[in-house]
Amino acid sequence: MALKYLRDNLKSLTWILWGVVAVFIMLIFFEWGGVNDRQVGVRDVAATVGDEEISYSEFQQQYRGLEDRYRQTFGAQFNRDMAKQFNLPIQALDQLINRRIMLMEAREIGLRATDKELQDAILGYPAFQDENGDFIGTERYEQVLRANRLSFNDFENSIRQDVLLSKLNSVLAQTSYISDAEVESSYREEAERAQVRFVQLPASQFTEVTASQEDLESHFAENQADYELPEQRMASYLLADTVQLRREIEIPEEELTAYYESQSEEFTREEQVRARHVLLRVTPDRPAEQAEQELRAIRKRVEAGEDFSELAEEFSDDEDTSSRGGNLGFFGRNRMVKAFEDAAFGAAVGDLVGPIKTDFGYHLIDVQAHREGGLQPFDQVKAVVRSRLVAERVQEIAESKIQDIAQRIETEKLTSAEDLANLASEEGLEVKTTELFGLGDNVVGVGRAPDFNAAAFELEAGGISKPVKLPRGWAILQLSEIKPPRLPELSEVESQVRQAVEEKNRKVAAVAKLEEMRRALETGANFEELAAEQGLELQDSGEFGRFGTITGLGSNQAVINAALGLDAGQLGGPVESDLGAVLFEVTERKTFDAEEFETEKATIRSSQESERLNQLIASMVELRRRDLTPKYDAQVLANFGIDPPDA
Repeated sequence: MALKYLRDNLKSLTWILWGVVAVFIMLIFFEWGGVNDRQVGVRDVAATVGDEEISYSEFQQQYRGLEDRYRQTFGAQFNRDMAKQFNLPIQALDQLINRRIMLMEAREIGLRATDKELQDAILGYPAFQDENGDFIGTERYEQVLRANRLSFNDFENSIRQDVLLSKLNSVLAQTSYISDAEVESSYREEAERAQVRFVQLPASQFTEVTASQEDLESHFAENQADYELPEQRMASYLLADTVQLRREIEIPEEELTAYYESQSEEFTREEQVRARHVLLRVTPDRPAEQAEQELRAIRKRVEAGEDFSELAEEFSDDEDTSSRGGNLGFFGRNRMVKAFEDAAFGAAVGDLVGPIKTDFGYHLIDVQAHREGGLQPFDQVKAVVRSRLVAERVQEIAESKIQDIAQRIETEKLTSAEDLANLASEEGLEVKTTELFGLGDNVVGVGRAPDFNAAAFELEAGGISKPVKLPRGWAILQLSEIKPPRLPELSEVESQVRQAVEEKNRKVAAVAKLEEMRRALETGANFEELAAEQGLELQDSGEFGRFGTITGLGSNQAVINAALGLDAGQLGGPVESDLGAVLFEVTERKTFDAEEFETEKATIRSSQESERLNQLIASMVELRRRDLTPKYDAQVLANFGIDPPDA
């Protein structure tokens, strides 16, 4: 994509906020370890982007860099399963793909990295400087590369790419102009803050407030366009109902047995255990020895008769199961880490096992049930087999019946509603009629059936459709009526109008009630006491800005704008809210500071320019990914046990 395209189409780019998306710098020095070496048989290509290939060694290097960062964050808890959970292989490949796309863009707009720029970049690394800041010499330079398992050519090629990306970054940065007004607006968003205390009076309290017929007519006359009805249609349809047909189907015993024997894998159940556990994680504040001792103390309490579930809820660090009393349900083999699995499957029902040490910490396991694996007896699954065969058979019968009817309609050139009714009667079916419905509506008697609606909206009045599959079988429909988009009569939408008017009137009543409270506050009443008298909760908003949210109110822009226009101690409102009305007092106020703004102006501009540049890079990369359709090597991903996603 040429730079001119970016400049001409900057406003139409779809901004994808990737966080901080900068130039993708490949790691220069890295620690070898933590990832298995390349397996025999793996292709040397880890991914492709356009006509370019990303080698396995590049992927391995990038992956190890990511691994190191996650290991620094999670410590001993980080393992291969966690790497898979965070999708590290895809992260690493995506970073390399994005870097390659950026390099393509740089070359396309004519950027090059000269030998002099490469030399200056290398000399800028402290690793290649002596104590005086001078170059360490060619021999020591090559020694450093060899010590880090980097070839001379690979390293310098990587640095040359970094130089090229830095140049592209500089070129794109020229398009990231930020005006003075934008800088000031950004500063105001951060600097202008308020904090309020408020009461919210729910409109739902005013149950006695209703809507008169005059209110309905007035509101409808002013807002009739809001209630415009889309095009609607009505149809008659002939349905081969699977629910009715199911009652007529009998499956012989020998067919049930034959299916069971031919599909035995479906009825082979894996060995399973049902258990619950208490997990105590090892942390800097709770070393391994302490965690184990604490878990032994919990075990003694269970053995003394205390409820396992209550102890799990109180002490377990497994957030997913602690609220369920540590219940893990039934699980098969290879679902848990090996030490946990071996302990659970090796215990008898009713056994209390542990402490068991895993990468997650220390576990106390209560084994509650054990299901043996193997083929389930026919008598146990007979009902399931029958239900499955009936479901298959009834769909075939319903479709066949409707297809036969469709053939007769075409052959005998049947077109009238009477023809359809006679045909239905001959086939032992009935013709049903819908109410008016829109293209996206659920149809009364049919339910949610997009194919039914689509078929109806493709027909002319009187037209007959092809067979259509429905949740309850197969149907043929005949279009009875078409009503174009129209403004309705009040009687057609009276319930919606009444609801809107009553809600509006109740909010007006809530505002009026809070107006009384405001007048009392203005004459010296105490806010806390007045709120208590009215049965309202006086809440503290916490600090918020122009485009923030207020705890308890959400993004009520009317309250935010009003609060930012007042000084501390002033009253605001009543203002309508989603629930009713709000009255508030400003408790703290931070305002625009011209001197501080001048001090921070350059920093704010730089930050905004970086953010805009990052957005530009992200959008450019995203658009090019669509054009180039990157592909991940399936065998490489298979080594991590994950399926290739859509790139």
